[in-house]
Amino acid sequence: MLNKILLAALLSAAWVQAGFCAPAFELEGGVRLSSASVHCVTPIPGGYRMYFSTPSAYSVFSASSTDGLDWAIEPGIRLSTRASYLDASSITAFGLYYDAALAGGPYHAYYVGISTAGYALLSAKSADGLTWTSDNAFSILFSSGASRLRSPKPYFGGSGKVNLYYIRDSGAAPDPAAYKIYGLQSSDDGDTFSGEALLTDTTGAYQLDVSTLTDGSLRMFIAAPDLSVSTVTRVLAADSVNGFSFPSAPVQVFSTAASVNELSGIAVARSTETFRWRLYLTSRLNSSATTYIYSAFTSSPVITGVSPVLAYIDDGPTDFTVTGEVFSPGVAIAAIAGTPGALTVQSVTWVDDMRVTVRAVPTNAPLGLYGVSITNPDGRTAGLLNAVTIDYRPGVTKMTDNLFRPLKGGKVKASVTIFYPGNIKGSIYTVNGGLVKKLFNGPAPSAPGTPSNFFWSGDTDSGKIAASGLYLLHITGPRLNVTEKIVLIK
Repeated sequence: MLNKILLAALLSAAWVQAGFCAPAFELEGGVRLSSASVHCVTPIPGGYRMYFSTPSAYSVFSASSTDGLDWAIEPGIRLSTRASYLDASSITAFGLYYDAALAGGPYHAYYVGISTAGYALLSAKSADGLTWTSDNAFSILFSSGASRLRSPKPYFGGSGKVNLYYIRDSGAAPDPAAYKIYGLQSSDDGDTFSGEALLTDTTGAYQLDVSTLTDGSLRMFIAAPDLSVSTVTRVLAADSVNGFSFPSAPVQVFSTAASVNELSGIAVARSTETFRWRLYLTSRLNSSATTYIYSAFTSSPVITGVSPVLAYIDDGPTDFTVTGEVFSPGVAIAAIAGTPGALTVQSVTWVDDMRVTVRAVPTNAPLGLYGVSITNPDGRTAGLLNAVTIDYRPGVTKMTDNLFRPLKGGKVKASVTIFYPGNIKGSIYTVNGGLVKKLFNGPAPSAPGTPSNFFWSGDTDSGKIAASGLYLLHITGPRLNVTEKIVLIK
C-alpha cells in the first residue's frame, strides 16, 4: 500500500549551493495509525504521545509510542464536544505546548471547535496530557465566526511568552487559495493574545506545525497545494529567529507527488536519535475512504554554510565550522575538495546536530574553490559546492622616510611583501602621471612572505635629482596594487 505514495524528495543528499535549505523527509515503511488524522506529537517520559481524531468521532484521542513508529492507542477521549458550546458540532484541530511552571498545566492546548456560531479557537489544560479541562473563559472568534480556522500550534518562548500560529481565511466564500498563516502573541502564559500578524503569504496553506531547532531558531512546516494542482501534496519549511519574521521563502521538504494522495494533517517531532526529525502525515491513498497516518524521516544531512569561507596557502591547520542539520554524533568523515585538489583533513569533531568542526590544512594547497562534504556513519552525505576559497594573502607595502632630503643623503625605503611567487613592479610618478623613475620590475628578490626592500634616492631615470614636490610610488605585484605618496625636499 505504501508504494502508492510517490516521493519527490531524493533518497540521497545532492550537492547544493549556499542558501536556505532544510533536510528532506523520506517516507518510512508501515502505517502508524489507521482511520485517523494526526493533530500533533509531543515528547513524554519514555517516548511520545500523538493526538489525533477519527472520521467517525469529532473528538481528540491519543496514542503513545516509545520509538515514534509503533503506536498504541490510549483508552479514553482526551477532548470531546459539549452541547450548547462553541465546540458543539466538532473539534477539528488541536495543538499544545509544555511549560513546567504553568498553573493548571503543564500542558496547554488550543483547539478548533465548530458550532452554530462558526469556528472558534478554544483552550484546555492538563496535568498529565491525558485528562484535559477546557477553559470556558477563553475563546476567539474571527470575523464573528465566519472565518474557517485550521491547525492552531502554540510555541512556548519561556517566561510566560507564547506565540500562537494558525491558518484562517478572510471569512468570505470558501476559497482554498485564501488560507493564510497568522500569529498572535501572549505574555501571560497564553491566557490572552493580541497583535495578530500575517506571517507567510503562502497561498493555500492547509496545515502547519512548528519546532525548535538546536540553534534556538523556529521552523514552521506547512502543508500546501502542489504548484500545478489544488491538491495538498507538499510540505514546506520556513525558518525564523524571532518567531514572526520569516526572511526566506519556504522550501519544499516533502511531497507525495501523486495528486490523489492529499495530505490532511501534519506533525513534526525529533526522533529518538535526537539529531533527526520525523514528519507524521495524514493521507487518503488514491482517494480511498480511509485516512492513514504515515511517517517520513530526515535520513540525509544538509550543509547550509561554512566558516571561514577563505583560507590562505600560508595558513596552518584551520578549524572550519560546518553548519547544517542532521549531523550524527558519530560523524567521522568529512572532505574539503574540489577541482584544484583536496585539503588534508586532520580531524572531524561533532559539536551538535547542526555543527561539525573540520580541521584541515590549507598550507600550499592549489588555489581555487573547494566544496565541503559531511558523511554520517550510515553513508548519507551532504555537500556544499564552492564553499571555501583557497587563496594567497594580499601584498603589503610599508613606507619609511617618505618625506626626505636627497641632497642630505636621505632616501625612501619601500618594504614590499607578497605571498605568492611573481613579479614586483615599482615606479615613481609625478602627480600628473609623468614617469620619473623605474624603481624595480622583475621577480621578487625575497621568498613569498619575506619583505623585499626598495630604495629611491630622489634621482630620475636620467640620473638627475628630481625637483622638490609631491611624488607617487605605484607598486604592483601578486594581489598588490598600491600607490604611496612621497614628499621630496631639496
